[in-house]
Amino acid sequence: MNTFSNYTRDVIYGNNITCIIRIFLGGLFLLLGCAKLYDPESFSGVIARYDILPQIFIGYAAVTIPVMEVLIGLLLVFGYKVRAAAAVSILLMMLFIMFIGINIIRGRSFDCGCFDAKQFGLDINENISAWLILRDFIFLAGFALVFRAERHMFSLENYREKLRLKNLEQTKYQ
Repeated sequence: MNTFSNYTRDVIYGNNITCIIRIFLGGLFLLLGCAKLYDPESFSGVIARYDILPQIFIGYAAVTIPVMEVLIGLLLVFGYKVRAAAAVSILLMMLFIMFIGINIIRGRSFDCGCFDAKQFGLDINENISAWLILRDFIFLAGFALVFRAERHMFSLENYREKLRLKNLEQTKYQ
């Protein structure tokens, strides 16, 4: 039991697992955001299919969501403002889950537009379903773990902290 509690403490403190999850989720958001930015008209069609936003906001959402995904992806990959990026990611994932759930309740079935990667030669069609909600909850848990970690290995934040401590140590002896 002690080994498990040490492992849990290490994950919360930040270790290789949280680093891998942070970089994977950041890279995923970066890739998906770039794909959506490449063809905002197609993405606006995806948003319209959900039939949740008023028509006037669809164009704004088709640009804002991918820009947010790219920004979050960059922040997570490089490890800068990780908690803020993870917090916004958690909110986005909760919205995605809610929008998919609403359409499942409505009895609708269409391509969710999550992985619109036709530009990369990938034709991934994923109809909205309970599986997508489960997958998004798994991503949500990953973002929550990254948010909860106190330290992020291989990150700009960690590098800045090391520099700060080094400078403190140097000034201590001057």
